[in-house]
Amino acid sequence: RRASVPEPVLCAYAESMAGICAGGTACTRLAGLRFWHERQGLNWLGSPRLLRILKAVALATPHASRRDERPPVTEAMLDQALEALDPDRPFDVCVAAAMLVMFWCQLRSGEILSPTRSYDFTLLPAVKGLRLRADAGGGLDRVTSALWLPRTKVERSGVWIWIARHYNDPSFALQDHLRVNRLEDDDPLFAYRHDVSDDLIPLTKSAFLGRLNEIWREAGMQRITGHSFRIGGTTALLRAGVDPEVVKMAGRWHSDSFLRYWRAIDEIISSHM
Repeated sequence: RRASVPEPVLCAYAESMAGICAGGTACTRLAGLRFWHERQGLNWLGSPRLLRILKAVALATPHASRRDERPPVTEAMLDQALEALDPDRPFDVCVAAAMLVMFWCQLRSGEILSPTRSYDFTLLPAVKGLRLRADAGGGLDRVTSALWLPRTKVERSGVWIWIARHYNDPSFALQDHLRVNRLEDDDPLFAYRHDVSDDLIPLTKSAFLGRLNEIWREAGMQRITGHSFRIGGTTALLRAGVDPEVVKMAGRWHSDSFLRYWRAIDEIISSHM
């Protein structure tokens, strides 16, 4: 606690992970050490040599440590879900609205869905943060729907997201959701009425994914995770010929890391050539 870890020791520690773990894991461990130094008020003695070693560790990543690409949600999967979800059941209506918003707005599941039934309004959206466009029940001056997210993975002080019109329109799904579940301004945006008690229950990530994976499993489709919606929405917009810079802006990507999440790359290239 009185002295910085010497640079040769840092390099030896990084080198010891070569062929054992992924490059990202090694970088995360070194980042943890650097954070500890900063907390203790010590100088970080990382160097260009350490960075070169970390690159070599990444190249030596064993095959067992490489994660398979997460599959994207597809437009065919959206259609299948919308056909199977009950338009008269409050829970299913809520799931449909959340599904379309997550997909077309390239959202992370944690940005709109609660991990538990205890809802945190400082992290998750309320109904009063929704602005529907005119033809979906909003003000006559609105041409695009918008949603205020109080906090995201990157924007800690909140951000507006824009909801464009699509053939399976999230704005109309939201309007239907507000009506069926009788939501007020101060209610959680994605919550539903219990079938028996009529209590208002926040939609959790596990309930959301469980319902959709149940539908897709019965249809012989792939099982997905929450991040598959962000990947699928990005891919669908690119396949439709939307300019990559517009997709990047709409998805709030702050770097070119979103290139790693492109799927159906052959179709994307064809649509932009």
